[in-house]
Amino acid sequence: MKKYACLNTNKSIVFIVLLCLSAHGKAGFLPEEIEFHGFLTQGFFHSSDNNLFGQSDDAISPGLTEIGLNTSYQAFNRLRFAAQGLYRRAGDIDPGSVQLDYGLADLTLLNYESGTIGIRGGRIKIPFGLYNETRDVSFTHPTILLPQGIYFERSRSLLVSADGGSLYADQRTAYGDFFFKFNVGLPRGDHKEIMSTILDPAAKGEFNAQPAIATQLSYEINGGEYIFAVSYVNLKLDYQSSAGEPLSNGSTHIQPLMFSAQYNGENFTLTGEYDYRWNTMRGYGDLLTDFNSVTESWYVQGSYQLIPQLQATLRYDVLYNNIDDRDGNGLVRLGLPKHMAFANDWMVGLRWDISDFWMLRTEYHRIHGTAWLPQADNPDRSQTVQDWDLYGLQLSFRF
Repeated sequence: MKKYACLNTNKSIVFIVLLCLSAHGKAGFLPEEIEFHGFLTQGFFHSSDNNLFGQSDDAISPGLTEIGLNTSYQAFNRLRFAAQGLYRRAGDIDPGSVQLDYGLADLTLLNYESGTIGIRGGRIKIPFGLYNETRDVSFTHPTILLPQGIYFERSRSLLVSADGGSLYADQRTAYGDFFFKFNVGLPRGDHKEIMSTILDPAAKGEFNAQPAIATQLSYEINGGEYIFAVSYVNLKLDYQSSAGEPLSNGSTHIQPLMFSAQYNGENFTLTGEYDYRWNTMRGYGDLLTDFNSVTESWYVQGSYQLIPQLQATLRYDVLYNNIDDRDGNGLVRLGLPKHMAFANDWMVGLRWDISDFWMLRTEYHRIHGTAWLPQADNPDRSQTVQDWDLYGLQLSFRF
């Protein structure tokens, strides 16, 4: 109890600091070249079965907390520095930690009338789909949970940012605007949840990420009225086994290719993304032979502005962990529930922008399958239930 009281006290202190900064950030005590922004988000979840962000099954879990503070400094006309610190608590996946979410130097190499070419170095965000680079800032997307068939909570630490460099280019034309990013870096994060999901909860070794490639090409028409993008990531995880365990050294190679499209009208937004992911596993000994599979996921989402402050969203999200075993019969032969192979999720949600600084969201999910459920929140897979309901409530503040 004392541990949680301490966490709550620390969060209250940070929240007061954010309020003070929001009240005085425009007062002029900082140079114009330096900017501060921040956010605080608290989510509550209840589920009929299974757990998400802690004990949500027949209970209410306050298990998702995010507090961020970011700053940027325009040192010279072509050189900018930016960084963000993030406190995040996400159920049993992350019981609470403070990390450098990103910290980079951005150098503009070439700035001409119709475009820009530049490089970034440091801890940089990974470009993947429409939401990955801003997924921690709740104001940038319409729902509490992003489509879990693509933006997994359990593998967030692997895909959110990397330590390395990025080449980017923007080109404006009479037919639309093109944006290109090419990143090379070492993914960061604790890979225990990923290890237990890919291998086995009893695995005792370590997953170590190798330098990964992430690239994205996007095209926008009419200043973002229409957005199209293709994203690709190539990453490898090497497994170092522990003495005495049945698994031996091995490697997992993951290559997601995603296509994204979005229409932004005056009151209506339509979004769709499709992810095709190659998975290759080599080594690991006799208990886990060499294995190849393809993961497929997609969603369609529509949002409508009912009134200027109120937005409604409807989404259908589909995930198959292995397209050669969509119904999960192969998992049954391994003694696992078949519903771990798939997840179909109907979601309806409301977003209320109370002011420029405060937002309240609520949503309901009807889910068939458990393919994206975090292992940490559900350690006994045999106790998970195929068809379940999930309710969410979230309050967010920003400045």
